Amino acid sequence: MPRTGRYLSGFALAVALLSPAAAQNIPKFEVDPSWPQTLPDNWIIGTIGGIFVDARDHVWINQRPSSLDAREKRASTTDTVKCCVPAPPVIEFDPAGKVVQGWGDPGPGNVWGNDGHGIFVDFNNFVWVGDNAESGGWVRKFTHDGKFVMQIGKPGPGLGSSDTEHLGRPADMVVDPETNEIFIADGYGNHRIIVFDAATGAFKRMWGAYGNKPSDEKVTYDPKGALPRQFNNPVHCIAITRDQLVLVCRPQQQSGADVREAVLHCGILAV
Repeated sequence: MPRTGRYLSGFALAVALLSPAAAQNIPKFEVDPSWPQTLPDNWIIGTIGGIFVDARDHVWINQRPSSLDAREKRASTTDTVKCCVPAPPVIEFDPAGKVVQGWGDPGPGNVWGNDGHGIFVDFNNFVWVGDNAESGGWVRKFTHDGKFVMQIGKPGPGLGSSDTEHLGRPADMVVDPETNEIFIADGYGNHRIIVFDAATGAFKRMWGAYGNKPSDEKVTYDPKGALPRQFNNPVHCIAITRDQLVLVCRPQQQSGADVREAVLHCGILAV
């Protein structure tokens, strides 16, 4: 049963997180050139569309072999060239940066996509991988070692944000361990969060910004008017907090108006 939720602006969240006490403990980051370790079998990695750290502190990536040009992957087509060979789409690293496994080659019922986006390892050790292809995209469920289990999202384009059988270029996903439901940020084509049963793939519920019914109405921003009450594209990332709040974001756009709209849409929406 859907629950109505409260919405807090991303600006309010940022202010809360950057209180004086918190500001003194802001972490600093620097590149570790030794991580990951040398990849096996002359692998080369394309653009990365998803990254996740599981309960064992293993790092998973969903990368795009199709983003590599002919020169970058010459070893896969020319016997006399040593480097390089496209790595599998899904790669697991241990905390030290050593490759544990890689998988994602096409198989029965599993035609691999070209635009991987998002990856999540759930509490049952299933691996969820997204693809936000222009044709519609999908989210797939695999065992830890890459055996295909289930697909959410029928092939081909859908009918928009009211369609519960097709996805609209999904960007990210998260599984709630309390309900075993998968929440999908959907996405680059649609304007919603959509929820399915993670065991059966059955549709459960969906919503747009502020908990409204999803809409594909063109969203515009007028600095002198009311804030838009729907998501603009894309609905890009999603997470669930320990107190059962769903965090949703869309990336910052270029114009000043779009930037403010993006900040105000990056809020916390209760499940």
